[in-house]
Amino acid sequence: MPKNTSRYRGPAERAERRTKAPSRPSGRFGRVRGLLGHAAARIHRPHPRREVVILATFGLVIVVGLGSIGGAYLLYRSDHDWTRVATVNGHDISRETLRGRMAVLSLLAQERSSYIGDAYAKGYVTADQATALRSQAAAMTTLEAARQSLIDDELLRELAARDGVATPTDPDAMAEGTTEAMSDVGHRVRYVRFGLPTATAAGAATTSAAPAGSWPAATAANVDAATTRVRTELAADTPVTTIVADLHDAGWQVVGEDVAVSADGVPADASLDLDPAVAATTVEGQPGTIVGPTTDVYGRVAIGKVLSAPNVTVASRRLSVDAYTAKLDTTALQQWANGQVLKRAVTAHLIAGWSKGVSMAHFRELVIGAAPDSSGSAGPWVELSGLVVDRLSGVSPRSIAGAPAGLDLGADALAKTLKSDSATDRATLLRALVTAANKAAGSNTSSASGEIGFYTKGQLTPDIGKAAFADSVHTGDVMGPITTAAGPQLFLVESRYSGTLDERAQVALQQVRADPAPNLVTYTTQFSPTDVALATDAGWRAAPEFGPTEPVRAALFDTAIGTLSDPFVLDGKLALAVVTERKTAVPDARTIARLTLDGYDAWFAAEYAKAKITESDHPLPELEPSASPTITPPAALPSAPALDTPNVPAIPGQPVATPVKTNALGLPVLP
Repeated sequence: MPKNTSRYRGPAERAERRTKAPSRPSGRFGRVRGLLGHAAARIHRPHPRREVVILATFGLVIVVGLGSIGGAYLLYRSDHDWTRVATVNGHDISRETLRGRMAVLSLLAQERSSYIGDAYAKGYVTADQATALRSQAAAMTTLEAARQSLIDDELLRELAARDGVATPTDPDAMAEGTTEAMSDVGHRVRYVRFGLPTATAAGAATTSAAPAGSWPAATAANVDAATTRVRTELAADTPVTTIVADLHDAGWQVVGEDVAVSADGVPADASLDLDPAVAATTVEGQPGTIVGPTTDVYGRVAIGKVLSAPNVTVASRRLSVDAYTAKLDTTALQQWANGQVLKRAVTAHLIAGWSKGVSMAHFRELVIGAAPDSSGSAGPWVELSGLVVDRLSGVSPRSIAGAPAGLDLGADALAKTLKSDSATDRATLLRALVTAANKAAGSNTSSASGEIGFYTKGQLTPDIGKAAFADSVHTGDVMGPITTAAGPQLFLVESRYSGTLDERAQVALQQVRADPAPNLVTYTTQFSPTDVALATDAGWRAAPEFGPTEPVRAALFDTAIGTLSDPFVLDGKLALAVVTERKTAVPDARTIARLTLDGYDAWFAAEYAKAKITESDHPLPELEPSASPTITPPAALPSAPALDTPNVPAIPGQPVATPVKTNALGLPVLP
């Protein structure tokens, strides 16, 4: 310790210091001044370690305070912007990005709605078409639609990088937005499709010889002449109503209209069966181009003329103004535009690859009828044939047609034999066993074997339902033995179907499947007479037109040649197929047209199914799905001008307009 402290002073020295010390202040104020002075002396007295402690304490307080503020800010930002709303193969999508995409889609939907109204006012679309298109536009503004759009874009970027597709850099975002805003009405075609009525398919005319200068009469010999006349009228810009009426008067079966076509080749009139080659050329062609003619499997001729599109300049200006007014984030718009351009680049890359050769299947189609709607029962469904093994008791294996030598008719042994056979031999032997079992039963039909129809899982007993709908069980497989009220049974999975079936469709399918050698023409004539041409020759289809999980792809590319396939829906019709040939070949123009419209979607669906994608349960807590922003359409569409065209007679086969709700003024009620 320092030597100058009182501890080291002697008594005399300490006494001397006391005598020299100033006297204590007296009085109340004096004592206060003394205390203050004493405190000041202690403060001024040097204490190095104490100062270090004080400074360190102040520093720690500052650091902790700043850390707390920063942590709170980060927590706020994490909850507000940085929390992921989805991941695509490990890549996160943030809330801030989702908010930006929702704003972009909302603005584009408003622009689409405006141009749909303009198209209605100009007579490009009907009132019911305009209502349906506006509903579609509004559906793209929901939270889930925006998140799905971001997921699709992220996955597409990864796939493009994997496949070596060059990613376009910073395309014109306003130009892309304008294209999207006008996607429903940006392309138009004057479309005519005609053919011989069923009664004249053999070539007999339904009208008398036409006078000179009139349209060719409806005969097989006049198809080329009628096609030439339609082409001439289209080139002369004759109204489509006039062309349709003249063809009808000449005895032809005909449909046609001026129709808007979306960028995906979908006509504004959903009931119009637009030829895919015409649709694809309309999207890519220039105004004035004559599209076709093409001839489908029904012998119908399709031909069209690409009409002028709406003014893109006006659309671009409107979008720019509205985007500025809405204070739209230009970065979010640019990100969306990048995805649009990349999709076209990937599609072009796919088409280039498919043009070199694809797997194709030629088939005949047994059409049951239009695909059942929601009034039917949803699947999945399974069709079974059952064999009551106990009913083979006393039956000699030698009496069973096609039975292998040494066949054991016990349940377990019989199941083992059937499962070891090929699918064709298995079905043949089971049917022979069913015949033998039913004959041995005499008049007792309470436990008959054979085809038992289509069932959902809930309609079967638990044991059978669990076995029939197991992931490992496929068409042609044998299940069992399974113990039932009739004893041990074996079941053959005849077919599977994942869609909706009504009572009519179930009865028709059961009738066809129970026939060991169904005649496609006979059954199609019974169920859907207008589709008999498909039963004779449905043409070629390419594998890339369909996703890997679509039933039609399995029917055309997995079913054995010459064997009746599982049910599927194709072009809106419930059908079965018999494939006659498969090959790898360069696709023709019509196939390329279908691939242009559908190939990308099928390819992307397959890649999406393989990707590892997760989605958060509450992507935007302040905006639940039910409260997602929606488009607010105008109160009413403007009145469409009257068309200066002659009255057109009712044409057989023309679709009937779907009635729509109207308000007090008689105008359609929009979504």
